[in-house]
Amino acid sequence: MLLCLIAYGLSHLSTFDTSAEGILRSEIIALPNGYGYQIYSGDQVLIRQEFIPAIYGQTPFSSKRDAKAVADLVMEKIKNRSNPQVTKEEMEELKIRILSSP
Repeated sequence: MLLCLIAYGLSHLSTFDTSAEGILRSEIIALPNGYGYQIYSGDQVLIRQEFIPAIYGQTPFSSKRDAKAVADLVMEKIKNRSNPQVTKEEMEELKIRILSSP
């Protein structure tokens, strides 16, 4: 009976782990000079990104569209269990507009 309970628990844990896409959500946040995003797992903030990743400095996104595009990319990476770090090349592919910080 104990083995059945362990097997049942393991099968549900692995099912839970792969269903992260149903739990993850993003929110675009307004900042004084632009936008950022937060990624949640349930009610818990996993990532709060106030600046454009992969570039030097602390420059916020210039539009909600840009922040959403990167948030979507990061969520996809999390769902695929890959490193959520965003590269400069990915930023270029998404056509993220980068303005210089004041």
